[in-house]
Amino acid sequence: MQSNADDQKRNELAAGPDRRRFLQMGALATGAIGLSGPLAARDRRSVGRRTPKVTVVLFQRGGADHLNLYAPTGDPNYALLRPTIGIRPPGSPSGVIGLAMNATFSMHPAMSQVHARFTAPNSNLGIVHAVGYQPYNRSHFESQDLYENALTPGDGWINRHLQVTSTPLDPPVRALAIRPSLPLSMTGSYPCFTVATMQDLTFIGQPDMRVYLEAITELTPTAGMPAQQQLAYQSGIDCFDLIDLFAGINPATYVPANGAVYPAGALGNALKEVAETIKANLGVEFYAVDHNGWDHHANLVASINPMAQQLSQAINAFFTDLGATGADVVLVTMSEFGRIPAENGSGGTDHGVGGAMLVAGGAVNGGAVRGIWPGLAPGALVDNRFLAPSNDFRSVLREILEVHMGGTDPGVVFPGHVHTPIGIL
Repeated sequence: MQSNADDQKRNELAAGPDRRRFLQMGALATGAIGLSGPLAARDRRSVGRRTPKVTVVLFQRGGADHLNLYAPTGDPNYALLRPTIGIRPPGSPSGVIGLAMNATFSMHPAMSQVHARFTAPNSNLGIVHAVGYQPYNRSHFESQDLYENALTPGDGWINRHLQVTSTPLDPPVRALAIRPSLPLSMTGSYPCFTVATMQDLTFIGQPDMRVYLEAITELTPTAGMPAQQQLAYQSGIDCFDLIDLFAGINPATYVPANGAVYPAGALGNALKEVAETIKANLGVEFYAVDHNGWDHHANLVASINPMAQQLSQAINAFFTDLGATGADVVLVTMSEFGRIPAENGSGGTDHGVGGAMLVAGGAVNGGAVRGIWPGLAPGALVDNRFLAPSNDFRSVLREILEVHMGGTDPGVVFPGHVHTPIGIL
């Protein structure tokens, strides 16, 4: 039985925006200000990136089956464990035929656009397989939390990094999630923000209404008010500051560059809005987006195909749209766990342990599957059932922060973690 907290989180993920946009933005601003003080107090001269680098975190929620996305077709145990649902190596006479990555791995055929980037000369798209953590947890929401707080109760790993790299000249918004609620990775004392869509930052009232509302929030004396009332007035001021900051963003009229075609759906729309915002050069360093629906307990062959295709098309369109700007952007995928290597009786796979992370863009050492591959031999499986998490996901994130983002304090961001270089960057 799921806990009330799990139910609440599920509802947050499923819910769309259901309030008037002004009220939604007021609540958004209140959440950030309540943690770290008014946005208006930040130095407005600092608009523009303090670093030209950007990281986009794409969370595959549900527990993606990476053993079908990046299948170890060269491991002789793979076909034994997945006799009906497994990917078959190139040249096989039947089945779902994978796209060759190397002698051991084949990519799901629905990911042809990502595969083309993986195999391109001087590729900057790579895979880190068998990632995870110990001791493992196979609860969806508990493991999602562990990934997003990097096994450290309290603040999220992105928020801790923002804290240790903060300066008086920080841009007003360094972290932005495009989803209905703030992800745990961005939760903490540093101000981070979330919107369901960038269109929610558009003021839809009449100009005279805005003048009236701003007059109320900015000219009303707040001295002597209860703290919560003062916070409400300040949130209104910050609401308009955010609207002004993102005034040049308009997803309704945005035309992707270089012929990029985003797939229909939430993921394509979110990455298109991220690309537009990155190109506006507003100082946002971290973005978080979700791709929901990766829980395939049954009928995996049919159900994973559209998910893999959407993921591949969205990532390809994103970097095509960015063009040369993509050299300053790294996108990393993560999921709360992988799936059990052995197929179940419903043609699907159950919650596992080891998974995989795709890392693309910037100076990524692409064209390879990185990390230690433990194999699928019976003696190599954790508890005789699960792909071993031979590569700690925090090592991948640390390389992104240190090599791509210009440095961090690993003792604060990943306390207790003993780093093993992966070489993805």
